Amino acid sequence: MDKALELRRMKRIPLLLLLLMVLLFASTLHQPTGWAAWLHAFAEAGMVGALADWFAVVALFRHPMGLPIPHTAIIPNRKNDIGESMSRFVADHFLEPEVVRKKLENTHLSALVVNWLKSDKGRRSLEDLSTTVIRWALGALHEKRVRRFLSRLSSRQLANVSLAPLLGSTLEWLVRGERHQQILTQVLRYTIVLVHDNREAIRTRVKHESPWWLPGFVDDNILKKMLERVEHQLFEMALDQDHPLRHKFNQWTEKLAHELKHSARHRRMGDELKQQLLANDELQDYLYGLWRELARNLEDDIESPESAIREQVGKWLIGVAEELDGDPDMQGWINAWLVDSITLVVGRNSAQIASLISDTVKSWDGMDTSRRVELAIGRDLQFIRINGTLVGGMVGLLIHAVKLYV
Repeated sequence: MDKALELRRMKRIPLLLLLLMVLLFASTLHQPTGWAAWLHAFAEAGMVGALADWFAVVALFRHPMGLPIPHTAIIPNRKNDIGESMSRFVADHFLEPEVVRKKLENTHLSALVVNWLKSDKGRRSLEDLSTTVIRWALGALHEKRVRRFLSRLSSRQLANVSLAPLLGSTLEWLVRGERHQQILTQVLRYTIVLVHDNREAIRTRVKHESPWWLPGFVDDNILKKMLERVEHQLFEMALDQDHPLRHKFNQWTEKLAHELKHSARHRRMGDELKQQLLANDELQDYLYGLWRELARNLEDDIESPESAIREQVGKWLIGVAEELDGDPDMQGWINAWLVDSITLVVGRNSAQIASLISDTVKSWDGMDTSRRVELAIGRDLQFIRINGTLVGGMVGLLIHAVKLYV
């Protein structure tokens, strides 16, 4: 039911009680004895109580009967003070760090997260959130002004990057973990397969480049031995981690890393290459074309009922929930981290959080604030008027009894 309509209906009850008191008072006005006197006393005091409480309730929200009586229309006139008081109350009693910490420590946050992730509703919510974020990001990147901004930002950032030392540091990192040898092994394996699968193409190319007077069987024999030797050498390097050529590759990589970091010539070459890449419109157009194709594929996927992205997100969430569910130590760490983090954030920002209340109330119009509050609590305030009428009547009976028997 509409709150305004419900409030209007509720106001009729105390009004009817007031009219009843007036009717009883008027009908017993000239009958000061017997039961009529008791009714008269009840009605008289009830009428006074009803009028007094009506005045008190109305004075909260507006001037009674439109008269500018002092200390009325309290909420419209003092909404800013009320907002400040509410703000301080929330800050003092709800946003105190110890209050927040105690409440959070009594709540097993990680268990709530696990149960929510394991539920269909929670998983679907995060899947929807992930696709919404992707859709929003793709939509933003379609905007020309966003692309121009990101292009300017990336160009400015890249312009401040010295390419050669960065590559040198990257090579050093690869060497420290023997990762460069792992990369070399993969390259060797790929090369072996490439050579083996393209023997015929290599033979045709060699035959085409050979002198006309050289017999074909000589070409074939030379090529066969050469390819066998190359494949054998590649196999040895791929399988033998202590192969001499691997050691030379290691020395060459370390030397290159050092020169990239410390050689002025390499630094200058790196800066020139960087400037050429930044100024290359064709390269940027090509990269943007790749991005558009990727974005189109992502958009098609997230709009599909059988979205692979949603499926992968769902599987990942299930995996996280199951792993976390079976790891009490991790749950304990998460709980402690969340409690400390939330308490710290609330403690540092309690004034700003509480100020949202006072700032919001200040932004409201006075009469609009009054209407909002009246709609929220007006129904309960009508019970004050009802009780005021009835309690006033009971007091009237008590006074009448005292006058008769004391």
